Amino acid sequence: MPIALRHARSPIRLVAPVFLVTAALLLLSLGGFLPGTDAARAATSPAPPPSGPAATPLSPSPTIDSPPAHTFVGRSTTTVSGTRAANQEIQLLNPGEGDPLCIIEATPSTDWSCPANLPSGQNVRLKVVVTGDSSLTAEETIDVLGEPVVTGGPLGNPASNGTVRGSAYPGASVVATVSTGESCPATADTGGAWACTFPDLPSSGIHTVTAAQQTGFSAPSWSNDSAALSIRFDFDRPAAPVVSSPTAGARVAQTGSTYTGTGEDGATVTVFAGPYSLCTVAVAAGAWACTATGTVAAGNHLVIAAQQDAAGNQSQGSPGLGVDFGPAPDASPSATPPSSSPSAEAGSSSPTATAPASAPGTPSESATATPAPSATPTAVAPAPPGGGSSSGHDPALPGGWNDPTQFTSAVLPPGANADFSWLEAVLFAIGALVLLVIPARLLSGTIVRARDGRPLWNTAALSGRNQAREEFDKAPTVIVNRWLIAAASVAAAATLIMLSGTVSSQPAFLRLLLAVMLALIVVNTVGALVPQWWSSRVWGVPASVTFLPRYLLLVAVTALGSRAFEIHPALLFGLLGSVAVSSGHSAIHRGQLAALRAGSLLALALLGWLVLGILPTGADFGDLLAAEVANSVVLTAIGSALLVLIPIGSTSGRSIVAWSPLAWIGLTLAAFTIMFAVLNPVVGLWHGEGSVTLMWVASGLFAALSVSAWAWQRFVVPEPTR
Repeated sequence: MPIALRHARSPIRLVAPVFLVTAALLLLSLGGFLPGTDAARAATSPAPPPSGPAATPLSPSPTIDSPPAHTFVGRSTTTVSGTRAANQEIQLLNPGEGDPLCIIEATPSTDWSCPANLPSGQNVRLKVVVTGDSSLTAEETIDVLGEPVVTGGPLGNPASNGTVRGSAYPGASVVATVSTGESCPATADTGGAWACTFPDLPSSGIHTVTAAQQTGFSAPSWSNDSAALSIRFDFDRPAAPVVSSPTAGARVAQTGSTYTGTGEDGATVTVFAGPYSLCTVAVAAGAWACTATGTVAAGNHLVIAAQQDAAGNQSQGSPGLGVDFGPAPDASPSATPPSSSPSAEAGSSSPTATAPASAPGTPSESATATPAPSATPTAVAPAPPGGGSSSGHDPALPGGWNDPTQFTSAVLPPGANADFSWLEAVLFAIGALVLLVIPARLLSGTIVRARDGRPLWNTAALSGRNQAREEFDKAPTVIVNRWLIAAASVAAAATLIMLSGTVSSQPAFLRLLLAVMLALIVVNTVGALVPQWWSSRVWGVPASVTFLPRYLLLVAVTALGSRAFEIHPALLFGLLGSVAVSSGHSAIHRGQLAALRAGSLLALALLGWLVLGILPTGADFGDLLAAEVANSVVLTAIGSALLVLIPIGSTSGRSIVAWSPLAWIGLTLAAFTIMFAVLNPVVGLWHGEGSVTLMWVASGLFAALSVSAWAWQRFVVPEPTR
């Protein structure tokens, strides 16, 4: 009570001490953070540098901002950019193997960029890392399709005959555009190469060409245009080059001979001897000269040169020069031009080619080849150009037994022609099948149906079957030995086949007649007796061989046609008989037998072609005979197979089509492919002369007319009323 009265009497004295104590405690608690105090200084002073690995903070990783992830880039060189921490050195890695695309040095800037040459492809990886710390990285993928490249014309230089070529992404669709506005499409092959031809360029001149490309992963987007390339377009075909040496009728060595002539500056000249490609050289200052690197078979061949200008235009072949190829003649005084000295004109001690006397047992030719050491060359007649022949006679006179003929080297052995292309042979075979053989079958059927099944001519009237019986008291009966008939037929056919080329009175052509007869015996044995044996012994179906005189007409037509159209090697027919089963057997047996016959001839042609590659190339009688037999077998076997496969009339081809159209197509394509492979040298000459285009046009017209006639009769002409 007394205390309460005291506090009540002095309230200010009680509150003041409490306030002062509370303010003091508050000031003490806040004093460490007031300016000027140690605590404040500690709070406002910078932190000491970190020490030890545990105190290192994580630096930020770099980024890739452009190009954005999963986008398409249509150029090879693009700028890749992003951010990084200050003073960081970073590397943009190569998507493939190799050094980084670029290294960005450490600078205070936090932005970085790099002009990178990126490979074309889908999901190209872009990756950037900090140098020294591969854990700090950024990565993304983009699609890249760079610009294609235009390299030039068909020969790879900045000159063109309308065709351009270049490189692109494998399988890409490419469109090339010329500065005049024309364009041409192309597709890059698996190696990236492409080529296309501008069809409507107005004229020759210099134009720039660019190209762009598109792929499946870029569609519908295209790449940027390529760098423009200036190309000189030239549509003028060069003139045929001139062959100055050797001259017509000269005799040259089979290898290592030199050929000279003139041509167009910058063009490339190739020299041919028959089917042989001898040498290729560029024309400089209007002249050219080259030395043959391969070996030419002994014989007379036409030397022809053709040139291709820098733009790719091909000239026609030069006029053919008949040149005699053989072993180099021995040097002898008789081969030296006549001396103009009086002593040479008056010398009588020198043996000559016409000297009546010679040493006993020594041929007169040896007197010319080996005169006495002290003899002086006399004024004998000059030797023919290039010297004498390998058989020791004057080539200007009728030849000897060991001279070559047109069948000595008619077919080029496999692998001897570096320019040979199986693809071209297959394409020609497909063209022949589609444009000639099938339309011929349609036309033949159309004609037969139009004549109500009657043939084009009445063979019975020609053979006299319609004459009255009373004109003869007794029908004449002539019995001739079948072997005699066969021998006469072979001799007649061989004679006709020889007419496919030039024939002279030289004894070598008697050897050729023997060679062709042997070849015909081989071809007919394989084409008739082999199918007969197979049918009788393997299938158990009797078959018979029949001599067909009308086949001699085919032999004559093919031989004379080859000569008229100057087809070398010639396209020949060599069969003289047929093999067939009796009418009581099914069409299957007849078709299989016909297929076996055609297949046997094709196999024989291939075998003969391979044999040509291993035969010796000597100049004696046996070597030349073997070469002529092999060449004749190849030409007559492939020609016979082709003609019997044409499904017209009662040929083997008709029987095969009735049995299996697919088998007929396969055999026919194989036959035409082998034929164009054998005729490859003459096909190359046709290219040079521009005849290939004419042949395609003529074949197309024939196919169009034949198909039109068939379609008219099949769909327009009404069925006849019975």
